[in-house]
Amino acid sequence: MKTQNLQALMILFSLIIIVFLYQLPTSVIKTKKNQDEIQGAISVEKALGLLEGNNPMEGVFMFRDILENDPKNKDALYYLGVLSIQTGQYENAIERFNQLIAIDSSDKKAYLQLGISNHQLGYFKKADSLFSIVKETKDELLIKELNVFLTK
Repeated sequence: MKTQNLQALMILFSLIIIVFLYQLPTSVIKTKKNQDEIQGAISVEKALGLLEGNNPMEGVFMFRDILENDPKNKDALYYLGVLSIQTGQYENAIERFNQLIAIDSSDKKAYLQLGISNHQLGYFKKADSLFSIVKETKDELLIKELNVFLTK
């Protein structure tokens, strides 16, 4: 009887070890992914701080580095696009916002900024179609921002 109990205990222990080993790699991967997301958010925050502080170009370079490491980083694409608009580089802005929309077609802020960029380049029909998308969202803040732009 003792032999059977010992064997059952050994099988149970083996199963527990197998389950533990099976779960270990996925938990390590999930933790690594979460750490990468947190690090990305910290980097974006730091880059924004540099833009608003004494080193705006360092912030731009940091955003470019973020995109080099993560080409689908929506925040970095958005802020680089906005910076492109602010410096009159509308073609670059269009490229950034098109990339952003390709990644996340539900990002209505990107449609607004893309419309503004097209409008600034004289592509009024394209801009109007993008502005229509923004108006359809019924997002009061985006529509207000659009109206402010159009009344300038």
